[in-house]
Amino acid sequence: MGRCALALVLFAAARARGNPIDAFGFGARAPAMGGAQTAATRDGSANYYNPAALALAQAIEIDLGYQLADAALRINGLDQDVDRSQGLVAALAAPGRIAGLPFALGVGVFLPDERVARARTLSAQRPRWALYDNRPQRIFLASHLALRVLPTLWIGAGVAYMSRTKGTVDLAGRVGFPDANDSDLTVGVNVDLVTIRYPQAGLLWRVEPWLDLGLCYRHEFKARFDQGFRIDGDVGVAGAPPLVEDGFFALHSVALDLFQPLQVAAGFAARPSRRLLVAGDVTWQRWSRFRNPAAHIDLDLDLKDFNDLVSIPPRPPLPEPHFHDILVPRLGVELEVARGPHTTWRLRGGYAWEPSPAPEQQEETNFVDNDKHTFSLGAGLEVARLTEILPRPFDLDAYVALTLMPARAHAKLSPVDPVGDYVSRGHVLAGGFLSRWHF
Repeated sequence: MGRCALALVLFAAARARGNPIDAFGFGARAPAMGGAQTAATRDGSANYYNPAALALAQAIEIDLGYQLADAALRINGLDQDVDRSQGLVAALAAPGRIAGLPFALGVGVFLPDERVARARTLSAQRPRWALYDNRPQRIFLASHLALRVLPTLWIGAGVAYMSRTKGTVDLAGRVGFPDANDSDLTVGVNVDLVTIRYPQAGLLWRVEPWLDLGLCYRHEFKARFDQGFRIDGDVGVAGAPPLVEDGFFALHSVALDLFQPLQVAAGFAARPSRRLLVAGDVTWQRWSRFRNPAAHIDLDLDLKDFNDLVSIPPRPPLPEPHFHDILVPRLGVELEVARGPHTTWRLRGGYAWEPSPAPEQQEETNFVDNDKHTFSLGAGLEVARLTEILPRPFDLDAYVALTLMPARAHAKLSPVDPVGDYVSRGHVLAGGFLSRWHF
């Protein structure tokens, strides 16, 4: 009984923030340009960066690819064993007309190839990388509708989906006393994946033939990790009258499993020449609403005549993490370097700076995060016509990105803090490829 209860408490204390698309980007062209895509996205990645751009599609487009991000995040030089993010990327844009107006339906998905969702147990006092703990192992799914409302104005909106876990562990029978190994219990486990939905919307405005402006809104969501544990039955020795008859012990734990801040991104895409595209974004992220993700645990029991012998002290309130809002600037370029009768080659590059929303961890909490500098490079090949069987164009894109997190010292205010001072630093190496097919 003791091991089961302890396992459930620890399991319920697991944490994750946001989703892998927020952390590592979507597709191959967008990450290659530093994620500066609010006004520059032109493929299935518009399902994340700006759904209004889906309406620019002239034919059915299907994107298929793969992306991977491997993090090496350290505290006092020791690797924290953060999971890799790897999986399939797929997107669809299907154009049509509504009352004479061009529109498009879009779907985008990132499907991890290791786990559908992940929850990892860490000690309450152990420092952990708050924005990467379980973030890489999440499904991302979004569906949108985009519409051209004016010759130079497009709008789009839809819903993004994430998953969370909810479950219970129920035991019934006899709890051995004084030897717990003498217990005779049946176990029932019920764990479900629960869908979370949150809205996304975007606007794209062609101010001049060479200049587009974009705006995108992604709503905040919070998901709770809801777990229950209950034992019903007698307490005593087999074959003897029970010490406690028809007693129970119940534990209910609720923790913050997923948090994505509200985000508003504004950007531009400028073409100073036919061959060159320059894009820039600024994204406001409302991290100030992030709350301590540790588990809130409620206990209830009935041990009959022994109830007066059990005292459960009240739990002190959880300390606030004191995260703050941030602005994330991004810059990307795309240059056409070669054009032939049937092929066009493009090179891409980008840079993004994401200041940490987490303060220096001087007090009780240990939610570690560092400033992030991301440098990216990529290439794209557009083939106008391959064969008679595939007469329409197709694209191949690839990228590599390096995120550097310079050393950050965390000096505790209390000289008797159980964790003590530490230094965090790390890097993330990401890459991927994508093919785009027109029908």
